[in-house]
Amino acid sequence: MRDRSRPRVRAGARVLVTGAAGGIGAQICAVLQEQGAHVVAADLRAHDIDAECDERYSLDVTDRDAVPAVVGGLGALDGLVLSHGITSLGPAVDTPMAAVDRVLGVNLAGAIAVTHAALPGLLERRGRIAVLSSVSGFAPLVHRTAYSASKHGVHGFFDSLRAELSEQGVSVTVVAPSFVATGIETRAAHRSAGDAGNWSTTGEVLSPREVAEAIVDGMARRRALVLPSRTARVAYTLSRVAPRTYARIMRSRVLDEQ
Repeated sequence: MRDRSRPRVRAGARVLVTGAAGGIGAQICAVLQEQGAHVVAADLRAHDIDAECDERYSLDVTDRDAVPAVVGGLGALDGLVLSHGITSLGPAVDTPMAAVDRVLGVNLAGAIAVTHAALPGLLERRGRIAVLSSVSGFAPLVHRTAYSASKHGVHGFFDSLRAELSEQGVSVTVVAPSFVATGIETRAAHRSAGDAGNWSTTGEVLSPREVAEAIVDGMARRRALVLPSRTARVAYTLSRVAPRTYARIMRSRVLDEQ
């Protein structure tokens, strides 16, 4: 039975979701639809977006002309969920700068560009922003230096944006899960030879649906930070009170898995 005491997105709320074609993004769209939201779905692979979404758009978040044209043209929005992302796998010394640029361009600059284009419409409705980050956004992760850099940047930008918008009615929620079974490794900008890229067993593995529900719930509650698993909460605490211990344990477990 549905828990009617839990905060929900308002029925009819117009919410833009990026990365909507698969994984967590597709599940976010599904959760929003179940709550009666008007889902505006965007992805580079628009043909893979669920046909049940109310609006579907092809969007390359790294295209500086397309983003303001598509997102800026949407008008008033009640919500924005940024769930797009790619990674890179392997030691920093083996990762080409082209891969670093690609990861930062999609995960960080792309999220900023979409938000910038959507802000006028969100301010009009005193809307809500939710962005998918990662445990690697506040703690180190070996062999994913570019990915971790992009997620640290996400925290920096959106935490600052939250402070900036605090008196204007727009909330900003950062969601930082641990490992999620999304297959993001298949969308890697770079993979070093011999790097397995299968590190999910270093912590609790969440399903895309679990993360999607946490994102929508956090956005509905206007929470600042959502840590949707015990692994994420332990990582957050340990990385702050004992950062050297955290780094040693993380490095040992990740490299052992490979």
